[in-house]
Amino acid sequence: MRKTKVVLIGLGRIASSLEKDPYRSKPCTHSGVLFSSWGKKNFEFIGGVDPNPDKREKFHKQWKLSDQLTFSSPDQLPSKYKPDLAIIASPSESHYRNALEWIERGVKNFLIEKPVCETFVQAKDLEKISRKKGIRIWINHERRYHPKYDWAKKVLDSQKYGPIRTIRASVLTSALAPGRAFQGRTGPLFHDGTHAVDLIYWFLGKPDRIRSSLTRRKGIPIEDRALAFLEYKSGPTVFLEAGGMRKYFQFEMDIMTSEARILLSNDGMRLFVSKPSKKYKGFNSLTEVSFPEKSFLGSNPFMNLYKEIRNVLTGKSERMTGDIGENLGIMELLHKIKTGAEIRTVSEI
Repeated sequence: MRKTKVVLIGLGRIASSLEKDPYRSKPCTHSGVLFSSWGKKNFEFIGGVDPNPDKREKFHKQWKLSDQLTFSSPDQLPSKYKPDLAIIASPSESHYRNALEWIERGVKNFLIEKPVCETFVQAKDLEKISRKKGIRIWINHERRYHPKYDWAKKVLDSQKYGPIRTIRASVLTSALAPGRAFQGRTGPLFHDGTHAVDLIYWFLGKPDRIRSSLTRRKGIPIEDRALAFLEYKSGPTVFLEAGGMRKYFQFEMDIMTSEARILLSNDGMRLFVSKPSKKYKGFNSLTEVSFPEKSFLGSNPFMNLYKEIRNVLTGKSERMTGDIGENLGIMELLHKIKTGAEIRTVSEI
C-alpha cells in the first residue's frame, strides 16, 4: 500500500524538539511518529517548512536529515512532491494563514495543532472552506486519543455511574511561561485552556449559560487568568480556570457523577465509586478503586491519532475524532468565554 506523503509546517516544539524531553512518553511529537519504525512504513516525509534557519538546522541534526528536506517557504518544495497530508505545527497565529496557503496548493487533508486558529472568526471561515472544497481537517487535542480519557468518555456516555453533576476543570500555568506561546493575542485560555474546553465540549456539548471573568495586567493584551461558570439545562455545572498565575503547569478534570468521581490529571488518573461508608453508618462514601485500563486505543495518544488518520486516508475507516466541525463549536465556546467576560485590570500580580 502506498505511503501517505506528508509535509510538516513548523519545525519547533510540538513538531520536533519535545521528543528530547526525557520524562515524556514517546513519541510525543509529530516527527516522533513520522520517524518511528511504524511511521516510516506508513508515511513518507517529503519536507519540512520553517522560516527560522536555527529551527531548520536543529531539525536536521535531530533526525539526521539532509538540507534538501527542509525549506524556508512552501515555494521551495519541489513541484513533483504533492502532499497527501499537511501537518500544521507552527505558532497559533499562523495556523489560519498556513492552512489557506496549503489548501490553495491542492492539499485535501490536514492535521492542525490546537487551537485550530487564533480566533473564532478564522475558524468559522476555515470550516466553511473545508466543507465547500471537501477537505478533511483533524485537530490535535491529543487527550481524545488517550486510552483513559477514551474510557472516561464511554463510561460517562453510558451513565454507568449516573449522570454528570459537576466538573471542575483547571489548566494552571503562567502567562509569562513558556513565553513564546503567549505572544500576540493567544493567551492561556486559548493556548492551554483549549484542552479543557475541548474535553468539556466532548463530554457535555454546548452549555446553555456562560458567565466568565478575565484578569489582565496593564499594558499586556492577554489575560493572566480566565474563570468561567458553565451551566447546562440537563443538570451539569462546570467550573473552569485557565492560566491562574501559577509557577507550575497543572492539568486536571475532576468529574463528579451521581455515583462516582473520575479524576483525570497530568499527575495520573483516579476513580472513586459510591459504596457503604466505613465512617458513617447508614451513609455511602466515595471509595477509591483501581482505574480501568480497558480501551480499544493503544497506549500512546500521538500514535493513536496518526493511526486514525492513516486508516481514513487508506479507506479502512471513516472515523474522525474531533474534526473541524466539532472544533468550531469548541472555538465558539472559547470565544464566548473571552468576549463575554467581565474584565479586571490590575497593575501587578
